[in-house]
Amino acid sequence: MRKSIFFLFLFISASAIGQEIDTNKSIFSNSSEYRNYQEVYLSNIGHAKFHLTSPFQLNNQDFNSLFPTKSNTGTYTDVFYVLGSGRENYVDVEHHQQLGENFFGEAKILKTNSEGIYVNQQAQLSDFRVKLNYNPADRKYNFGANFTNYKRFNILNGGTADSSFFALLDSNNGNLKSTFPTNFNAFPKDVSNFLDMKVMHIDFSHSFKLRNNKNDSTSYFQLSQKLSYDRTIKKIGLRNTSDFFQDYFYDSITTNDSLKLEQLSHRFSLDYVTDNVILSAGIGQNYYEYASRAPFETHLENLLFAQFSFNKNGLLLNSYGEFMISENGYESFEFKNNARYYNPSRTIFQRFEANANIFTDLPELYLNRFQSNHFQWNTINKRNSITQFNISATNEIKHYGASILFENQSDAVVFDSNSTPIQTNISMLGFSLHKEFWFTKWLYLTTHVHVQDIISGKAIEVPNFLTYNKLHFRGKLIKKVLTFDAGINVLYYTNFTPRNYNAAIDEFYIQTNQEVGNHPIIDLFAEFYIKKNFSFFTTMTHVNSNVLTSVLGKNYLAISNYPIQDRAFKFGFKWRLFD
Repeated sequence: MRKSIFFLFLFISASAIGQEIDTNKSIFSNSSEYRNYQEVYLSNIGHAKFHLTSPFQLNNQDFNSLFPTKSNTGTYTDVFYVLGSGRENYVDVEHHQQLGENFFGEAKILKTNSEGIYVNQQAQLSDFRVKLNYNPADRKYNFGANFTNYKRFNILNGGTADSSFFALLDSNNGNLKSTFPTNFNAFPKDVSNFLDMKVMHIDFSHSFKLRNNKNDSTSYFQLSQKLSYDRTIKKIGLRNTSDFFQDYFYDSITTNDSLKLEQLSHRFSLDYVTDNVILSAGIGQNYYEYASRAPFETHLENLLFAQFSFNKNGLLLNSYGEFMISENGYESFEFKNNARYYNPSRTIFQRFEANANIFTDLPELYLNRFQSNHFQWNTINKRNSITQFNISATNEIKHYGASILFENQSDAVVFDSNSTPIQTNISMLGFSLHKEFWFTKWLYLTTHVHVQDIISGKAIEVPNFLTYNKLHFRGKLIKKVLTFDAGINVLYYTNFTPRNYNAAIDEFYIQTNQEVGNHPIIDLFAEFYIKKNFSFFTTMTHVNSNVLTSVLGKNYLAISNYPIQDRAFKFGFKWRLFD
């Protein structure tokens, strides 16, 4: 595989000779965030992470959030590579091609490999995507097609993959998520602990405009249709072994399982389109099939939906409403609204954004019904009512902003001290501030402050105060061709009682015996940008690991018993090649 990536890289590099430099804003300016300060990783790529500002999120592996990227339109190729002393490799090649006047294509391949820091933690990831889009302004017909093939393999302590990959969502909003329960069975002893998962997604959407020519009218009706197919195959192998952490939940006998989920979805709508407004109304259906060692099951849903979008004079509004009925008589609804406003002439704030959502959600079948050699439950079946509200304001000239967040869930699902799912009410209120200070021509300080609190009937906590600060030098060198940004990151949050991690089910559960926090986590970094199409970086994460052990213990803890990833060195580059 390494040879294949090497030859692919040579081919792309050769095709870029003599290409022009992009005149748009640098694609690297906002894409080099190597740490999300709201999250603490229990190790490196491939393992669980704990979210410091959300009491609702279950374990969720999102690899791309480690290295977010931004893309422009046109024909170009992005090559992104990261090498880490935590024995991880990250290769991402993405190509955008203009195939015709109104025909665009995209292709992406992502490969990661990590041996991990702890025992039984090796993980491998492969993600291949192809996208086609045909959207002429002067023709009646347009279409879009997407294909994704995702593969994941890891040994047991490598963390399981993102739950969104194998939790088939009910309609578009996550009602009645349909992860099927895992049931273990015996298998040969020479098989290692592992999780092997393959996911395929295909969708095709098209629309037909009910008019003769664009010049006939500034508004028109169109018919839209979307078809999609999802398939997930997951295999789990588990056997008792002495080299795994002895103090964690672990099935007592050798086990094996396989799982297959399939989904077919169809949506049809009538759209009214003007220069500033899109109004849609339609119907849809979702059909699911579950195949495991338990009896084969099917599920059918019918839904009505409507959507409204408005975009004019810097104001963007989006509203979406849906009502769904399943074959078992379950009913759900959702009403979600987003507003954004941008006015560069304003002095205090130029950008505003707000979200207001109210919807219902039924827990996944995995949470409702589960049986293995070690765990068994059948208790979670209440519909969860969720209310969300947040608003933010930003000054992009002076680089400061503020936001406020409120969320309430009537029957949120959490895992209790016995690693069994329960439902409880959770309310959260959070407030954030951020500001960039400019001391000299070269020296800057960027600071984020987050204050939050939770009301709940269970022992669920997040740190009440969290701050992330970056003291850095920024400027240009070598005749202003080389831009650099180098400095120190410091993350600090107050002590709190986190949830513990159960590696056997890849979930966080409530514990009340150990607090974490109240210590800094320090990173050193240096980033370099050459013109507008090449960047490289080096970073030393958690440089204060194992410092002051007599006061703070052997290592800083992300959660009880699990230390935050210790000191690690990373190097990487990103190169954009143009036609």
